[in-house]
Amino acid sequence: MPSDLAKAASKGSGPRPTRLSDRSLIGPRVESSPIAPATGGIRAPADRAPNELETDMTETRTLLIVGGHGVAGGGILRAAKADAGVRPVTVSRRSAPGESGGLDSGHIAADLLDGAAIREAVAQLDGPVDVAFAAYAEHADANEATRINLAMLRNLLDALDAAKTSIGSVVLVTGAKAYGPHLGPYKTPAKESDPRVIGPLFYYDQVDALREWADRHGVGWTELRPDGIIGHSVGSPMNLLHGMAAYGTISAELGLPLRFPGHPDTWSRVLHQLTDSDMLGRSVVWATRSDAAHNEAFNVTNGDYFRWAHLWPELAKFFDVEADVPKPIPLATQMAGYGKLWKDIGKRHKLRSTTWEAFVSWGFVEAVWNIDYDLVQSTVKIRQAGFQDSVDTHASIIGHLGRLREASFIP
Repeated sequence: MPSDLAKAASKGSGPRPTRLSDRSLIGPRVESSPIAPATGGIRAPADRAPNELETDMTETRTLLIVGGHGVAGGGILRAAKADAGVRPVTVSRRSAPGESGGLDSGHIAADLLDGAAIREAVAQLDGPVDVAFAAYAEHADANEATRINLAMLRNLLDALDAAKTSIGSVVLVTGAKAYGPHLGPYKTPAKESDPRVIGPLFYYDQVDALREWADRHGVGWTELRPDGIIGHSVGSPMNLLHGMAAYGTISAELGLPLRFPGHPDTWSRVLHQLTDSDMLGRSVVWATRSDAAHNEAFNVTNGDYFRWAHLWPELAKFFDVEADVPKPIPLATQMAGYGKLWKDIGKRHKLRSTTWEAFVSWGFVEAVWNIDYDLVQSTVKIRQAGFQDSVDTHASIIGHLGRLREASFIP
């Protein structure tokens, strides 16, 4: 085990940490603040309150949540369970994880890469049905990732055809990689009308496939582009919330101050953004019902921007340690050896059993904390379309960390 969490490689030594290249990233619901629509573009009708929906609410509709127990899917599931007009049904290869909050919705276990299995799963549904697709399969090779993730979506769409299920709308959750932040700095604020970057990038292939299918069937489709989703999910280690939770827990256990381990510019100069998983879930429910959301792509982030330097004292307070000046370290290397200590902490505090490797991917967290350029998307379009939700990012992170603590994942 490393002798000191704060031991760092000297500045400039070794290769620069790899850039973020994967779809990211439980807390009390943060009250939303209505934001007046900006002039021009898509506008919500003047006689409709923020987030008011066009669909007849006397009808209970099934929402099929594909990938319903990941970080994004969990937020969608919580939003659906909170809505009396929605009957959520999740489908994923994994069983419904009771340890992720006691979610008791209907669940169908099926491998999306098994066409026969997903057809059997969809055949169990009664219409009318809306679909939220939030499934994701990781692969280091971008071309292979495109093949796999496109196959999962196509298998689902083929299953919907075979079942002759009455589909109201399909919402596809993609992400900010549509603007190329994994390749380096990009134009900010990024807008939905910005041109695509050179691929391969499976988001593009999925959107094209969904659009073609939806046009052929006369079904409304929506693409939602969150960034850095903040929420808890068992077995989803590429999770920034888990990185903050584990890093703070180990720092506190070793009696060390909380030091930002990333790039100095990431700490104080650049602006970043995140998407609260519960707010993402509410945007999905809105998109299934709002005519203004159909056949459109929308950025969906919290509505504010932040600097890690301003958030850090609040994180230190949560873990009851002092905040200290930044100390860049190679997280993927330095944190790899703390699995035994993590296990010991869990036993001492009677925490839920999670392995170090399953809880957090340090390579992913290191990449995020070394993005030394702005991550900024415009959310004007979705607000003009009628979704007015917003969340304070600081409150979102502290709230989700609090839920991790209440659920006995961290002390």
